[in-house]
Amino acid sequence: MKPFCVALLMLIIAIFCARSSKAQDLGNIKNQKPFTFNGNLGIGLGTYHANGIMARQRDFSYIFNGSPNLSIFGISFPFSVVISDQQKSYTQPFNQYGISPTYKWATLHAGWQSITFSPFTLAGHNFLGGGIELNPGKLRFGFVYGRFNKAIEANNQQPLAFTQEPTYERKGYSAKLGLGTDRNHVDVVFLKAKDDIFSLTKTPPSITLTPADNMVLGLSSRFSFYKYFALDIDAAGSIYTRNVLSDTVSNLKLGKYSFIRDLITLNSSTQLLTAGQISFGYQKPNYNIKLHYRRVDPDYKSMGAYYFETDVQNYTLEGMYRLIKGQLQIGGSFGLQNDNLLKDKSYQSNRKIGAINISFNNPKYGMDVRYTNYGITQDRGLNPIVDQFRVARTNHNLSTVLRFNINKEEISQGFILVGSLANLVDLNRFTSKQSQSNSKTANFSYQLNFPKRYLGINVNANYTVADFFGGNSTFYGPTLAINQSFFKGGLALGTSFSYQIQKSNHKKTGNIVSANFNSNYRIGKRDALSFNLIYLKSNSQTFLLPSFDEISTKLGIVHTF
Repeated sequence: MKPFCVALLMLIIAIFCARSSKAQDLGNIKNQKPFTFNGNLGIGLGTYHANGIMARQRDFSYIFNGSPNLSIFGISFPFSVVISDQQKSYTQPFNQYGISPTYKWATLHAGWQSITFSPFTLAGHNFLGGGIELNPGKLRFGFVYGRFNKAIEANNQQPLAFTQEPTYERKGYSAKLGLGTDRNHVDVVFLKAKDDIFSLTKTPPSITLTPADNMVLGLSSRFSFYKYFALDIDAAGSIYTRNVLSDTVSNLKLGKYSFIRDLITLNSSTQLLTAGQISFGYQKPNYNIKLHYRRVDPDYKSMGAYYFETDVQNYTLEGMYRLIKGQLQIGGSFGLQNDNLLKDKSYQSNRKIGAINISFNNPKYGMDVRYTNYGITQDRGLNPIVDQFRVARTNHNLSTVLRFNINKEEISQGFILVGSLANLVDLNRFTSKQSQSNSKTANFSYQLNFPKRYLGINVNANYTVADFFGGNSTFYGPTLAINQSFFKGGLALGTSFSYQIQKSNHKKTGNIVSANFNSNYRIGKRDALSFNLIYLKSNSQTFLLPSFDEISTKLGIVHTF
């Protein structure tokens, strides 16, 4: 079947090459227009001038951009064009295009795809290839094959910041076979991927670059019963060979499992690692509760996924309850976490994570309160813990949002108060003075709108203070914004003014004044003109930062077709 898949993929990829799009239902294709072409084109001009500092922008800039889109029977082929004084690019994203046509219970994947079969096997890794998913009745079948990594040679001619890490070409496939529905099913997932050792001709293997081989077998299931109960189980075992060029272990006895040698390279760099999670929940319209357990071995990897938090074990209890016809919602969670699962680290870190959320909202007023508590301690691992270096910390975070609205036909008013407190407490008496810190923020906003006059006024005041070892920092000030529309929104004018004061260790270090004017004018149904003016002045009272002012303008026009 492999040669057939390769030939099929080559044919499909030759026709379709671009960014991924949504699945196209072939059963509805007769209702789609054969061809449509739309998008927008824009031109922008900008000026900039600064005193007191080196210019952060060019004195004059221009940009031409467009986003035309071609649609064939409902399948979009987007383009992007950017021409400016800093860059010139034309993007025809056909080289990263994916299509997934669907007809009844069959879906075909081709081109660039990101598919998930289970959390620990094939889990959203982007690949160039194709596959098929079939779901007739209770049968759940899926198969994909493609290139998971492109070969990249080392390039010593480019600057380090622009150099990509060399990688081998990696190809692989994954298959899923299961029975059931979305509410009740059992799926067995298999993934096999391997680096091509001959894909790099100019870059030799090194300590950080070795060709790898991987085979993963996973189970993913969900069981729903008694209408409100649900049990989810995901587990996988991964055989990962970090270096296929390493010395082979010839005397390894596998017994009845010797067939594994035909599927994957086994040598001294091979690891067998596991990952799994299970959750049990009870859910009704007004409340739910769930118990979750997750365990991932150190350095667990799958070539079908990008990243896992490894060497971790979590126990989590979470729940939510709704009252007063859903207006009041109370939720929370509590969890325990630890690492050092294989007992091979010098120390073991233990974490406690707790959170509670209270939310009350109706059309006139509302409140949201959230409190979180994150704690971490250390226990002995291979070595005893020295008290002076023991980590024992707790993070307390409290945030609130209060709002009140007065809505009438002629006038509407809104009051919003946002506040937060964050506090880090170091429980180690030897390091507490240097580590403890806390911060407070508050923001008050008053919004006044006259709907029939197309007028809006916003007054805002903010305050932020942070205390840390050896210092204190404060930032506060008001902001005023006014927006006015004319000709039923055809012309919109807006302006804003902000004055912010800065203090360090309770002494004023300066202030920042900023002003902004913007306008938008719609020329007919397809064209719009915009203008923006920004002025910024920084008055510094410390030799560490200079005083400066700068002004910039932007003029733009956009045509939609």
